[in-house]
Amino acid sequence: MDLTGWMEQWNMFPPPEGTILCAVSGGRDSLCLLHYLYTLSKSRPFKVAAAHLNHGMRPTAERDEAFVRQFCRQYGIPLYVERVQVYEDAAARKLSVEETGRQARYDFLERIADDIGAERIATAHHQGDQAETVLLHLLRGTGPEGLGGIPPVRGRLIRPLLDTPRCQIEAYLAELGQSYVEDETNGDLHYARNRLRRVIWPELEKLHGGVQENIARAAQIARQESGYLNDLAQAYLPQQGEALSCGELLAAPPVLRRRALVLFLEQAGCGRKDLGYSHIEALERLCAGGGVLDLPGGAVAVCRNGTLRLTRREQPAQEQTLTPGQPLQWGGYTVELADAAAEAPYTVVLAPDDKVTVRSWRRGDGLALPGGRGRRSLKRLMQEYGIPPEARERIPVVCLNGRAAAVAGIGVDQAYLPPRRGRAVQIIVKERKESDQ
Repeated sequence: MDLTGWMEQWNMFPPPEGTILCAVSGGRDSLCLLHYLYTLSKSRPFKVAAAHLNHGMRPTAERDEAFVRQFCRQYGIPLYVERVQVYEDAAARKLSVEETGRQARYDFLERIADDIGAERIATAHHQGDQAETVLLHLLRGTGPEGLGGIPPVRGRLIRPLLDTPRCQIEAYLAELGQSYVEDETNGDLHYARNRLRRVIWPELEKLHGGVQENIARAAQIARQESGYLNDLAQAYLPQQGEALSCGELLAAPPVLRRRALVLFLEQAGCGRKDLGYSHIEALERLCAGGGVLDLPGGAVAVCRNGTLRLTRREQPAQEQTLTPGQPLQWGGYTVELADAAAEAPYTVVLAPDDKVTVRSWRRGDGLALPGGRGRRSLKRLMQEYGIPPEARERIPVVCLNGRAAAVAGIGVDQAYLPPRRGRAVQIIVKERKESDQ
C-alpha cells in the first residue's frame, strides 16, 4: 500500500518538521492509517501524534481506549485522550446521538491540533466510505455537490486513505500481524450505513463488479465539475460584509443561484451539514418575498429590504432568580429591581411571597396591558412592537411566580400594577455593550 502519490496530489503533507494529528479509534481503518503515517514519518520530515475520543457510548469503550494507549506506547507515538458524555450532550443540544458524537469528535481534534500546533488532521475514511456516502446522498436527493462525496482535503483535515479500498487496508494489517478492535455496533442493521454495507453492497457487486471504485471515481469527477461551477457562483457573493443582494442573486441562472446560497452559508460559518435541497429552495423563496427562516445548525436567515443576512440563533440564557437591589446579568442584559421612582415606566407591585425570575419568552406567555384588549400572546405583542423574530429569544421576560409580568419594550401586565398590595419596584433593563460583557 503506497499513499504517497495520493497525499502529494492533494498536498496532504505538512511543512518540513510539521505534525500530522491522526484520529484513532482502535478500529481497523484508523489503526492502519496511524501505523502507515508513523512508518512514513521515518523517511519523511514530519511527526505523527494520535488523538482518541472516548464517547462512552458502548460497554467496550474502555477496552478501545486501553488498546489505543498500548499501541501508541509500543511505537512511542504521542497520544491525546479525552472523554465525553455523548448521550447527555445530545439531550442538551437536542441533536441525534450520531450527530452529537460527530461534532464532539471534530471539536476535540481541532482543539488538540491547536494545542500541539499540528498542521494536518488525518482521518481514516477510505474508498468504501466514499462510495457509501455518495450513494446515501443520492438516496436523499442530493445535488451535484453531494455527489462529490467526502472531500480529500478540507482546511487542515486530510483523508489519506480515501482512494484506498478496504481490501488493501486488511492486507496491510494482515501482513503486519496487527490486531485491532471491532465496534460491535457495526453489525446493527438499524444504522443506514450498516444496512448498505452488509445487505445492499453485496447485491450491487453482483450486478456490476468494482462498484465502489466506480462510484468513487464518479465522485472525483463530480468534485472537479462542482469546483468549476462554484468559481462561477462566487461572482454573485459580496466581496466584503455579510449582506447578500437578493436582486443580484435572483438574476443569476438557477444552477449558480443555488450554489451561491450554499457558498454564502459556508462563508457565514453555517456549513453544509444537514443542509438539504428543501432548505435552499426555502432560501430562494425567502429572497423573493422576505422574512425569516430557521436553518440547520442554529443559523437564521433574515431577508429585509432586498438584503439577505445570516445570524446565529442564540441559546437563551437559563431562567434566574431576581432579587430587589441586586442587579442580575442575564444574557446580554442587566436586569434590576429598584425602588420605584415617580412615573417609572415599568413598575410592578411585589407581594412578600412573590418569586421573581428572568427568562426568555415561551409559547403560552401573554400580557394584559393597561388599556388593551385583554390578555394577548407575547408573540403577537412582540410582532406589533417591532421586535424582529431573531431578537425575541434575547429579550428578558420578568416573571412573578412563573407567569410573565413585564417585558422591556412592551409593558407590564395590569395584574401586577397598583392597587395590588405590596412593595412597588421599578424594573430596569439595560442592554450591555460588547465591552461590558
